[in-house]
Amino acid sequence: MFMEGHVPKGGACISVFLVLKGRDGILVGKMTRPEIWIDRFLVGEAFAPKYAASGKWLIPASHLKFGEDPEDAAVRVLVEQVGARKSKLSLLQVQSHLSQDPNDPEAAHWDICLIYGGRPRGKVERPEWFSDLRFVKPKELTSEDFTRGHGDVLKELGVIKK
Repeated sequence: MFMEGHVPKGGACISVFLVLKGRDGILVGKMTRPEIWIDRFLVGEAFAPKYAASGKWLIPASHLKFGEDPEDAAVRVLVEQVGARKSKLSLLQVQSHLSQDPNDPEAAHWDICLIYGGRPRGKVERPEWFSDLRFVKPKELTSEDFTRGHGDVLKELGVIKK
């Protein structure tokens, strides 16, 4: 229950992740312009610059806005972050991840991840907040190729092996 005294000291996030498939694999991107990610896609101010500097992949994702329906958030990511037209998205899985020390849940950060899958309609073009955005074969990727959490989501979903 998300009430005072019931949230881990490290906080809790509810996020949507999109696993978008195309002929050449899954859609992944590399972040640039951290200020846009902070403002439009709700990435924490402490994290966005680190993710952009890392040069690691991410999958399209965003925290939910307060009161936002998860399906609406998934469509928002598809349309606003990826620039694709609305297309059918299906809930694939709900995951729960504790980061830091899982033996001390009071100090951990808790991520609740709602993973949606689909195929974007039309051509996907790289918006200015990605330095790279393309489809990559999952067998060419490991969880270490991704920013915090994104590789874990794909690994738990069974999309990538390592």
